[in-house]
Amino acid sequence: MTQEPSPYTIRPMELGDIPTVVAIDRLSFPTPWSASSYTYEIKHRNMSFYYVLLKPEAGEGFHAEQGWRRWLHSMASLGKQESRVIGYLGLRLRSSDTHISTIAVHPDWRGKGLGELLLLTALEQSLKMKFSAVTLEVRPSNHVAQRLYRKYGFRFTGVHEGYYRDGEDAWLMIAEIAQVVYHTRLAELRRNLEPRLCNRQPTERATNVHVGQNSEGKL
Repeated sequence: MTQEPSPYTIRPMELGDIPTVVAIDRLSFPTPWSASSYTYEIKHRNMSFYYVLLKPEAGEGFHAEQGWRRWLHSMASLGKQESRVIGYLGLRLRSSDTHISTIAVHPDWRGKGLGELLLLTALEQSLKMKFSAVTLEVRPSNHVAQRLYRKYGFRFTGVHEGYYRDGEDAWLMIAEIAQVVYHTRLAELRRNLEPRLCNRQPTERATNVHVGQNSEGKL
């Protein structure tokens, strides 16, 4: 059976995306990054790679009876350029690994597997760049995130005491991704995720995953 392709797009972050990224950041974190921080990261692509997650094009994946509502919305939106950015991911390059520096999904789009899609993207991009490992931080209290990371082969390596601004420690985790068996597992995880991604509409249910240099990731 042919599987329906995911309606979501992930592409490199551009300067024009920054206002929306900052807005999502402010909705997600108590200590969000500034616009200038993202500008710096984008302009120094030799040291880091940042990506945005785009929601489906208007009109994709909705029932026909909703068509008139879409038409009214399109009429009301004439002249406006609404951003399709609903999430983002940051990767920093280090000597022997890539590090997930920040990751978040807009609150209206959480609980749909999109955070997992961003994590999967981080791992796949790291493989393409020939890195052998990916690292991140996670709060000891964030059991949901820890389960997701273990699903993708991350293991505990140490503690960074008082890492978060509220004083909580960070657990350091690493996924070793160079082995062929890991590549096979990653492909299987992507195949398993795709059907979930085809449920395209936003949801009020939110699943929060805390990671990254930005103190927490919200997925």
